[in-house]
Amino acid sequence: MTHQAALKTALALVGCMLLVGCGGAASTASEQFQGPGGGSVGPAALVITTTDVPAGSRGIAYPTTSLAAKGATGALVWRVAHGDLPPGVWLTSDGRLIGTPASTGIFEFTAQASNGTAAAEQPLAIAVDAFGLTVVSGLQYGDAWTGRALALRCAGRKGQVQFQVETNGSNGRLDRVDATAGTAVWIPGTANVQGTIDVLRAVDTSTGETDVLELRVATDPTEQHVARFGTCDNWELAWWTKQGAHPFATDFRAALARLGLRGPSAFGAGERECDRLAELLVQVEILRHINPLFLRNADGTAGPDGLPIAFAFSQPGAGYVAPAQGRFISGRANGFSVMALCAQSGARAATGVAFGDAVGNPNHEHNAPGGEFGELGVFVNTIADLVERMFPMYGSTLTDDAVSPADVPALLALLHGRPSPGGRYDLLAYQAHAFAKSVAYVTAHEVGHSLGLAHTSQFVPGAIMNSTAILGPRADYHFTAESLAILRQGLPGAGRGGVLAPQSGPLAIAALGAAPAGIHVCGDCAGH
Repeated sequence: MTHQAALKTALALVGCMLLVGCGGAASTASEQFQGPGGGSVGPAALVITTTDVPAGSRGIAYPTTSLAAKGATGALVWRVAHGDLPPGVWLTSDGRLIGTPASTGIFEFTAQASNGTAAAEQPLAIAVDAFGLTVVSGLQYGDAWTGRALALRCAGRKGQVQFQVETNGSNGRLDRVDATAGTAVWIPGTANVQGTIDVLRAVDTSTGETDVLELRVATDPTEQHVARFGTCDNWELAWWTKQGAHPFATDFRAALARLGLRGPSAFGAGERECDRLAELLVQVEILRHINPLFLRNADGTAGPDGLPIAFAFSQPGAGYVAPAQGRFISGRANGFSVMALCAQSGARAATGVAFGDAVGNPNHEHNAPGGEFGELGVFVNTIADLVERMFPMYGSTLTDDAVSPADVPALLALLHGRPSPGGRYDLLAYQAHAFAKSVAYVTAHEVGHSLGLAHTSQFVPGAIMNSTAILGPRADYHFTAESLAILRQGLPGAGRGGVLAPQSGPLAIAALGAAPAGIHVCGDCAGH
């Protein structure tokens, strides 16, 4: 289907897809990607605790070393996920390093432990008659992110270690230097980030051996997407575990797989770097799209006339209590609202549900796995379906050829705004953009409901609160001036430092009276 034909098809189906959404589920954190507030991407609770292994000598049996992990039940299976062990050394499935090194050098590898449902990885290095400076933890897909600490360790040291900064393009700094242990921390700065390389040197003062480490610095794309207590109405878009969904662990991931932005079996131990990276790219793109709808900068900062609302990448640390599965906690208790990105199908499948942000409504923040009105949330499987069927890029999608390790350079370039390195850059860019922009529109529409906005007439051009509209990445939607005036008056929301939005007039929802709890149900595309 051509670009123009897809758009005509979409216009013909205007009655099917509505701009909708809801409040959502909180969840547990994992160790796979740590967000700025302590949250993370993925459900794993498994952590490898071994961060250093002994050095070895060529032709001499390597000291048997058992790797350790915590946080998961059941037997663990160990393997080398990336990199190489010294020739003659191997990692057994029960986590032991054994053998006799046959070559000299610094051998960097990533150990993975898995119990079948959860997996964790840890970079390690074995020095064989050599000295080398390595990163123990902190690299994000090979990049050093601004403000994110990198733990450094010198492998194969014989004496104390002197750390030097040779090139400091980012204006970073060394911290927690321990010359005896041969460890330090490097915190990249924020200067001249695009294309910046920081160069560090370590010198073994006993032997005079030296090694240089080059670090490519990139902006932390989640840095400004944080809760801003005291100044904003705070919302988390929850892309976390949802109990009883399906094998992908989260409905959000199922939608990514539907669009080829995740491998069809990429969950648990089968998750790959390209799957995690594509997921992060889409998450950041959703945030980049939703903030400007509320007149904020794409990175989450206020902007010249931004509304007092913040969309956090992850759950905040202190001052926030996540509700137990299926339990309710008042939004007033935390000053924080959660919107789940869920999936649902069947005869009762609403496209989205919103809870009214009214004083006394205990369901505004919730973690409900199901209920009379269906599984509550923004139903991203419906959005993925529409993007796949109606808005392909010139007839091409990723569905039949999902992301793979070969796509990592293009995904990194998209995440950090770098020039195309070739490959499937354009197709990946469009697929992530199409899905993220559509999810952002749905979410903004339903946040508007929660804060007191009713549907506008379907004939208001581009109004995001229209009752029927094309949920399409090739169209642009916005809040009308009247809607923005109501949002500005009502933010931060009721019970979180603001006042209840006016409950009269054509754009206000009178008590959101679809249910006693103040629920607003939007849209039903089942059967279309």
